[in-house]
Amino acid sequence: MGDLMTGIWVTTALIAIIGFIPYGTWIVYTAVKKRWKKLGIQVAAPLIIYLMLISISPPVNKLGYKQYLKGLYGTNVNFEPPIFEYNSERAFNGDGYSISVYELPRSIRARFESADEKLFTEHPKRPSYRNHWKVEHWREGPFEEEFKHYLNFALSAYGESDGSELLKQFDAIRQAVMRKGTYYAFFYYAHGEHPGDIDLFIIDITNNRLYSINHNT
Repeated sequence: MGDLMTGIWVTTALIAIIGFIPYGTWIVYTAVKKRWKKLGIQVAAPLIIYLMLISISPPVNKLGYKQYLKGLYGTNVNFEPPIFEYNSERAFNGDGYSISVYELPRSIRARFESADEKLFTEHPKRPSYRNHWKVEHWREGPFEEEFKHYLNFALSAYGESDGSELLKQFDAIRQAVMRKGTYYAFFYYAHGEHPGDIDLFIIDITNNRLYSINHNT
């Protein structure tokens, strides 16, 4: 759910909690007075508001997701289905691993082929649900040595056997980030001196690939 829609739902819930007793008292009073038409409106109003929120959620969330992607890559983006995708089982608190591999969208290729200071200093924009994480803006490869432990953390094997498709993708990523023409950025949260959570994004211009990785522990 996008930030805007989450805010709307939270605000609505708070209003409902605060107003439950006085609104319920008002309904009882109306019923005692036998003002049936008004009572019907009072009973129907919350249901109508709920249905309105349900109906506007999908388009608002879609708009919010488009804005999120634009904040990541500095341009409007439309993704085709991923070429490869892997999702581990998630713990109740969200811990787990996900990777998606896409053919590089034309808009992102064009943006990074003409990369400017704004891209390297303002993107990716950190979403509000990552407000306690740190951000490393877009950089061109080779991957800097000081961040190698974050790369290793992002490319965790999760018990995969040699030759698996996941490990093949890891090999392709390690090769890509060690050359110019590849760009990387990430959000991260450290557990002490060690990485604990990361969102890693990689643009491989040479092989026309985009990688999106999330690892939470």
